[in-house]
Amino acid sequence: MNLILFDEDELAADLSYDDPRAVHIRNILKLNEGDDFTAGIIGGRIGLGRLITRGSEGWKWTFIPIEDPPPLQPLTLILGCPRPPVARRLLKDMSSIGVREIRICSTDLNEKSYLTSKLWRDGLWRNAVIEGAVQGVSTLLPAVRTGTNLERALEDLPTDEALIALDNEDGLSSFGKWKVNINEAVLAVGPERGWSDRERGVLDSRGFIRLHLGRRILRTETACSVGAGLLLSAMGCF
Repeated sequence: MNLILFDEDELAADLSYDDPRAVHIRNILKLNEGDDFTAGIIGGRIGLGRLITRGSEGWKWTFIPIEDPPPLQPLTLILGCPRPPVARRLLKDMSSIGVREIRICSTDLNEKSYLTSKLWRDGLWRNAVIEGAVQGVSTLLPAVRTGTNLERALEDLPTDEALIALDNEDGLSSFGKWKVNINEAVLAVGPERGWSDRERGVLDSRGFIRLHLGRRILRTETACSVGAGLLLSAMGCF
């Protein structure tokens, strides 16, 4: 854990010895009474957690705020819902690089049951974005929302952002050759089986530029990471 995160309502409570964060403090950081660790409040400041004393069931501790986290990156990801294990890895990776918003939608060619999995039904997706924030040393989590289809996912998008959709249809331009000065962007990535012709029409009608990432067929998480990296680099965020 590069950063140990807490919800604000946990500040007044003891840190239970069997909490994974306490286990990390004991077994990995090997800290004891009076020692400090890098901590943060989700949605709040980064600072130091300090172990005060051992209680009967957990650590008495305190949080000392020091600095604000860096802002989230000006990038929204539209994602055709992949298999739950893939979605979990993607949420973690996109959170670690600081994507501002992630919109998950069912698509014409993916399995409709993916959006009813435990990951989404039981709110386990939040654990993944927290893991990503811990990796990236940030207290800010991307906004995550799910939609029934691509049209719903494309609602409310600002009109002044660059709109890019990754696609492997023949005849498209290469993302690497696309050059434009942008400050904010939306990246749409389809599921493992890609976009349907109907969805391509939807993206075109909403002003998206469809680009490819080369001749090789990439996994969804690879396409997301490469596409996000290229866009953030074009915006001067890296």
